[in-house]
Amino acid sequence: MPDPERVDRLEVASAVILSIAALASSGASYQAGLWDGEQAAHYSQAGALRVEASRAALEDKLAEFFQARFPAGFRPAFNAWLADHPLTNPSAPPTPFATSAYRSPGRAEANALDAKADQTFQKGQYDNAVSDAFGQGATVLAIALFFAGIGQVFKARGTRIALLTVAGLALVVGLLRLLSLPLQVLGLGPPGAG
Repeated sequence: MPDPERVDRLEVASAVILSIAALASSGASYQAGLWDGEQAAHYSQAGALRVEASRAALEDKLAEFFQARFPAGFRPAFNAWLADHPLTNPSAPPTPFATSAYRSPGRAEANALDAKADQTFQKGQYDNAVSDAFGQGATVLAIALFFAGIGQVFKARGTRIALLTVAGLALVVGLLRLLSLPLQVLGLGPPGAG
């Protein structure tokens, strides 16, 4: 017949291993979610920087192209640029495209699209923050599971009460975090939505 004390130790060891594994798994999942959000944010920022770099490179190429062909709408900008003596005046605009006389038909559209991209990026950042908050709630609930589960294997009433109290507090905090998120989402909304 098996020794009851040895069986109890095995149950305690098993419960501890299961609880720690569950808690660590939940924490790791939460961290993975956080890093996924950071990755997406960095990818988006890199994409925006590439667009800006392309725009800068294209403006130089366009300046050379238009200077060689001088369409009618470009001549006032070129003349205004020359009037600022760009070769000797360090405060002169670097190209005719940078003068106030230049009117690029696509510039307004590009600026509007950039503003829309910035607003969309801010919405993504907000969504990432909400996702992180749900992950926080899940992690705190995993703590409640850990302490409630480990508390069942102890025989001492004081130990069980203490662990169950910690589990109950973690449960309340986790539930409050999760229940507050719909109010946060409804009340705050993503940036630029209101």
